[in-house]
Amino acid sequence: MRGLLRRAVGIIAATAAVLSIGAIPVQADTGGATVTALGEPLHNLAVYGAVFGSGPDGHDYGYLVTRGNPGALNVVDTATGRLTASFELPGAAGSWGGAVVDDGTAYIAADAKLFRYRPGADHVEDLGVPLPGETTAWRAATDGRRVFVGTYPGGKLYSYDHVTGRLRDYGQVAAGEQYVRSVAVARGKVYAGLGTTAKLVQVDIETGARQEIPLPEQYRSETFVYDLNAARGHLVARLANSNRMLVYDLGTGRWVADLGTGKGVDASPADSAGNVYYVASDGRLTSYNLRTGAVRATGLAGMGTARGFGWTHLGTSEFPGRTLVTADISAHLTYYNPATGASKVVSTGVQGRPAQLQTLHTGPDGKIYASAYPSGGLTGYDPATGTFQENPVIGQVEGFGTWRGKIYAGVYPGAHLYEFDPSSPVVKGSNPREFTALTSEHQDRPFAITGAGDRLAVGTIPEYGQLGGALALVDPATGDKNVYRNVVPDQSVSALAYTGGLIYGGTSVWGGLGSTPTQTEAKLFAFDPATGTKVWEGVPLPGEKAITKLVVGPDGHLWGGTSGTLFEFDPASHAVLRTIEIVPFDWNVDHVWRSVHLAFAPDGSLCGNFRATIACVDTTTGSVQTLVTDADDVWTMGSDGTIYFGRGSELYRLDRS
Repeated sequence: MRGLLRRAVGIIAATAAVLSIGAIPVQADTGGATVTALGEPLHNLAVYGAVFGSGPDGHDYGYLVTRGNPGALNVVDTATGRLTASFELPGAAGSWGGAVVDDGTAYIAADAKLFRYRPGADHVEDLGVPLPGETTAWRAATDGRRVFVGTYPGGKLYSYDHVTGRLRDYGQVAAGEQYVRSVAVARGKVYAGLGTTAKLVQVDIETGARQEIPLPEQYRSETFVYDLNAARGHLVARLANSNRMLVYDLGTGRWVADLGTGKGVDASPADSAGNVYYVASDGRLTSYNLRTGAVRATGLAGMGTARGFGWTHLGTSEFPGRTLVTADISAHLTYYNPATGASKVVSTGVQGRPAQLQTLHTGPDGKIYASAYPSGGLTGYDPATGTFQENPVIGQVEGFGTWRGKIYAGVYPGAHLYEFDPSSPVVKGSNPREFTALTSEHQDRPFAITGAGDRLAVGTIPEYGQLGGALALVDPATGDKNVYRNVVPDQSVSALAYTGGLIYGGTSVWGGLGSTPTQTEAKLFAFDPATGTKVWEGVPLPGEKAITKLVVGPDGHLWGGTSGTLFEFDPASHAVLRTIEIVPFDWNVDHVWRSVHLAFAPDGSLCGNFRATIACVDTTTGSVQTLVTDADDVWTMGSDGTIYFGRGSELYRLDRS
């Protein structure tokens, strides 16, 4: 067959249409499944956003949001470093920030929602979803009375008036930009940091008038103005992907300093001498003087990202007057006193949260492996004992594959690739071990992984704002790789299978978040790894925009899945033999990279999830047995045919009758 397809290159155009023999109507059977909750495989202690302020009694507090399912607001007394209260945030998994208004009330922007907490209260107020359709609130800032929040995917800015409760939608800040990633307030203006083309835009609070502040020319190809803080007539901005930190003088309208690279995600409010503090890329707490431009590394080193800065009062000889305080991702507070140079790190007692399942995979040892969003991890569930083994050794896994007795994981961001030997103990840094990354090829999310002869094949989604995924052929032993970008122009590689010496790939018309598709239909292609060439391409299902899974059947035919439809494809004739609709799907969505998992059960039926629906198909008759209609798109089949799937942070087992 391999030779036949190679010879076909000369007579079949690479963009040939797929021959479709016809759809077969089917009747669904909706019975016969037992679902059992197994527990929560992954937990994490992760603070992505923290804000500090004083309550009405003058006492200082930190508000740390731990990510989970759901997330939680943790109130910390910064004078002691102790946790005083913790409240779940219903309907929200986490937060990148909030703001404390003049009377000490804290506002937390979490996912699509806005929450309010008044110091000393026994509950958090859920203010709902201010802008329906906006799924993510990023950073927040305040002028003391109003809270300003930037959003995705509409790239909008809104304000909430603490006194009147009035909501104002400023609309999309800049045409075509989906992210308002950072927000700062100064002198009657809101400053919005945008992406996925990095821009800084000034918005007049009263009139809504906009004015772009051009970035320095050498930084105009950056992806995001990722962080933004205002201090005494200046803005401190951190750009992504370079992590360069720049200072802008609002009075002169000039960029006045380039501070090198920093860790983010915040710079501090200024101290009495005009210093703002940030964490440099070497992990040192560093100050920049807004008056003189002097940069000075403090004696405090070994820091990670600062999830928020504030000032507090400890009232000791070692920490007199005002002391700088910041939270890290693990909910530790770090204190630094500018007068004495004293510093300390305090554990707050904040607890971790159950983490949302991102990926499931059945290993060659029969265990079910899970990773979480966005904290990652690699938990093994043993069906024989019903026990979990949590291992926080790896980042957010987008896709798994098994090859030659090893498990391979593609990790976001930067498309890092890891090998894990399940027969050996888990050791952070060596098992799993990273063997290469596709970061330099501008790839971000490796969803599709399969063995392809003597190499591993990986299909990816590109980084933010870009089109053009890649097919990578990698030797895990050496890390050597060949990367083929735009195998199908402007499309991502979202599904892979290997048969007959050829790699078959399915595509998605969507690229990285913030990009706009130029294509309208997903493609199926055949690629010869021996020659590094695409030998065939076609459209298996007209109108479908993403093929997210391919598997090889016992007869050598390919079965592919979109968000609602199965198709059977004959590699020899390039014909679609059947299409079977499992659930209807409207492609009017933001993006689809992953929506289907498929596997053949021991009885020969083809089972999988189609977004929220789990179903099994008799491949002889085409009849469909619908089993579950409220699952997340996290799914795998055990070695004995048992189905495992996720809902939020919970793992479930599904047994067919």
